[in-house]
Amino acid sequence: MPHTAPRDFAHPDLPEGRAPARQLGRYRIEGLVGQGAMADVFRAHDPEIGRTVAIKVLKPEYASDDRLGARFLREARAAGALSHPHIATIYDVGDLRGVPYIAMELIGGEPLDVLLERQGQLPYTRVLLLGRQIADALGYAHRAGIVHRDVKPSNIMVCSDGETAKLLDFGVARVGDADPSSLARTQTGQLLGTPRYMSPEQALGLPVDHRSDLFSLGVVLYEMVTGKVAFPGTSLATLAIQIAQEKVTPVGEVTGNCPPGLRAIIDRLLAKKPEQRFADGAALVAALDRELAAERDNGPGRRGLSMRFKLPLALVGVTTLALAASVSFISDRETRLLERMAAASGGSIAAFVTDNAAVTVVDNAGLPIEAQDWTALQAFVISASDDTEVRQIVIADGEGIVRAASDPTLIGTRYAAQGGQEAAREGLRFLRPITYADARFGTVDVVLDRSALDQAIATSRMLMIALSAIIVAAVMVVGYLSGAMVARPLRRLRAALEVAASGDFSVRLSHRRSDEFGAAFDAFNRVAVEAEARASTPPGEASLDATRIAA
Repeated sequence: MPHTAPRDFAHPDLPEGRAPARQLGRYRIEGLVGQGAMADVFRAHDPEIGRTVAIKVLKPEYASDDRLGARFLREARAAGALSHPHIATIYDVGDLRGVPYIAMELIGGEPLDVLLERQGQLPYTRVLLLGRQIADALGYAHRAGIVHRDVKPSNIMVCSDGETAKLLDFGVARVGDADPSSLARTQTGQLLGTPRYMSPEQALGLPVDHRSDLFSLGVVLYEMVTGKVAFPGTSLATLAIQIAQEKVTPVGEVTGNCPPGLRAIIDRLLAKKPEQRFADGAALVAALDRELAAERDNGPGRRGLSMRFKLPLALVGVTTLALAASVSFISDRETRLLERMAAASGGSIAAFVTDNAAVTVVDNAGLPIEAQDWTALQAFVISASDDTEVRQIVIADGEGIVRAASDPTLIGTRYAAQGGQEAAREGLRFLRPITYADARFGTVDVVLDRSALDQAIATSRMLMIALSAIIVAAVMVVGYLSGAMVARPLRRLRAALEVAASGDFSVRLSHRRSDEFGAAFDAFNRVAVEAEARASTPPGEASLDATRIAA
């Protein structure tokens, strides 16, 4: 006898955004979220735990079928046992006086079909990331004995972060022990709802397994990569023929820059025969992981150049940075050392001048001004200034009056104190006090030429730069030769692969190498032998018969 809806919940045809005050058991229905072929989804509040959930309710025409409702709940309970980060969590399953329902996780974001309608093609890295998550979710469900059978963009929710996908709607999933008659009925409902994403087995009414989900995921990936549907038919019969017999337009013809690895994954998923697809979700996840790793490796600056140039450029770059840091460090240390040596030499000269000037300055300090004699001291200063290293000598008495100087115009002027030793713009300056018996009698100011010091520093730097240039050139040559050594066997391997790609598997790579390239050559030879053996095997039975397609 058909079920009747309870008086506290009438299945409403709600416009999106309305929030009617209706109850489904303890759940307060707040509004319509989405509508499907067999069920509607409502936003609801669970007051017992204070959580907002999504309530999926069979449409009245399906809810009235006892067997379909029972299957809906049975399969939902089976899916409720699944716990995976990329599968929408089911919280509760029940039948409230003829209304079968599922309470599940309410996910913020948008369905993949809405995203594709808005953006068209998605970036390949994003395709790989989202596809890997769904493949992992399917693999987990398959290991639990559940086949989804309705993988499509509208059943994939892209979360608000744009990087996380969750698989929805296991309501038409097949549990391993489902009976054939029930399978046929739910399959019919699925066929009517989403024929574009069916596998060939589904189109032909044949039994399906987990590999049917992988085909459907391949159709989804194709759409994500190209922005176009894999099977463009408009009628059910046309779609069934296209899915069961016709090859899809190659990805490379629709979009030219799709990575070869991703194209190969999609091609394998879309194989008409289940045994030609990936064995399971784990194998698909591994293939997608390899492509994600390849995408990370193929960053900016890693494409276009031959190995014979990439290797030397990389080596030269690293060597140049290391040498620049080393030269800067060594040059700084050497400059400080040379300046200390110059300071020590200049200090000796200043001490010599101070010792010779001290006697005259101290003697004159005790005499009246008219009796003081600075002639000998000035003669000494003029003699000492003949040294090419000496730029300037100034000797002042205790009163700060210049009494002797290499520049006679300074004699008699007041000495301008310089406040200690410094590397002046014109040279190296040394200040020495003239003391006797702990008393200060004057100051000696000596400025030495630093051109020799600067020349020595410049020469040292030029030598280090020249040595660095020689090292960089040597590294470049070694890198180029090393790159060429790597490139040659790679060219041999590439040439052999191109021959094999043309269908000729008779090519073999002869070598005497014991390195990694030798192992790669051996691996190619084994593959070629196996491929040649398979190519010589008589063809098996023809593909699926089109006459088996149900109209």
